[in-house]
Amino acid sequence: MLPELSVQPTGTPVDAISVDQAEAARLTGLSAKTLSRLADAGEPLGRIKVNRRVLFVVKQLREWAESRVAATR
Repeated sequence: MLPELSVQPTGTPVDAISVDQAEAARLTGLSAKTLSRLADAGEPLGRIKVNRRVLFVVKQLREWAESRVAATR
């Protein structure tokens, strides 16, 4: 399971729809490069590209992580 997104570094509450690649890596415990490779391989991580930015949809990232945990049980 991914940790809850509860506060930004500034201390303000967050209900983020998407996070950047560095935050997605922090949430999953995977490197940004690993996330990129998984997304390139077709894993449903919720990766979207907006201009030059790479973002991950939090809901899809959570669902993917939970499905991976369930598959290992």
